[in-house]
Amino acid sequence: MKRNSPLLYLVLCGITLLSTGCDNKTEPNEVIEETPAPVTSELTIGITNSYLFHTEPELLPQTKLIKQQKITGTGDKTINYNEAGYVESYDLQKLHAEVNYDTSTYLYQEGENKIEYFIHFDDIKNILEMENHEDETVAKSEYDEQGRLIETTLSHFAGNNVIFRSQIIYGQDQVDQVLYTAYVPIDDKTKFPIFSQEKKIIYNENKQLAKTVVKTFKLSSDGEIIINQNNEQEVEITETCDYSNYNSNGDWTKAECITTGDEDKISQLSRTIEYK
Repeated sequence: MKRNSPLLYLVLCGITLLSTGCDNKTEPNEVIEETPAPVTSELTIGITNSYLFHTEPELLPQTKLIKQQKITGTGDKTINYNEAGYVESYDLQKLHAEVNYDTSTYLYQEGENKIEYFIHFDDIKNILEMENHEDETVAKSEYDEQGRLIETTLSHFAGNNVIFRSQIIYGQDQVDQVLYTAYVPIDDKTKFPIFSQEKKIIYNENKQLAKTVVKTFKLSSDGEIIINQNNEQEVEITETCDYSNYNSNGDWTKAECITTGDEDKISQLSRTIEYK
């Protein structure tokens, strides 16, 4: 599920800017390598949770709120944010989604097919649950004692017969690891695993994103991760991304990703950011 998350490109499909200009306050393409990040951050737990619910932790801003960001290279995507800094909409290839914080609705569109879900927010606009028109829960989130998102479960989202779960593990004040699993329900009590992946996130001395290592594990015919003769989990695909070209706000703008395993390849990513 490499580079897949805007919320559910996700369900085993694999979580576009129309304009990339910036306001007068910032120069998003200005490259300042290894520049220490600004001391003061505008990010709140609610904003961070919104990013982590909808998109990869790699897209979190370092300190300054983002109005729009575009990732090009593989699976091009565009994400827009509201005045408060929360995810408002995103586009990924043929997928489009919108979050309406006033009507508490979530619109998911794939091609001509549109589905609307109802959102249950808490008092700071964390998404607690999403339901379809039959009052069935299609998404549910859990938070820790500090209010940070720690788990999201998607169940039959967009009509897909898959249960997808992401678990977020924090190291101090940043995301350290994300675990992804997917299951197909057999009956009310049995779920058959079809996907298992872990993402390790590494930061530099300035707490800027420096590297991610994503491992997709091999599963046996009964859905268990295969353990080799060295008592290690067997890996099907590894993707290692190195991030660089930090701008004046401390955010990365370039990345190189190397994939090894069943499919070996090198890809280049470019990130264009418009700030508030």
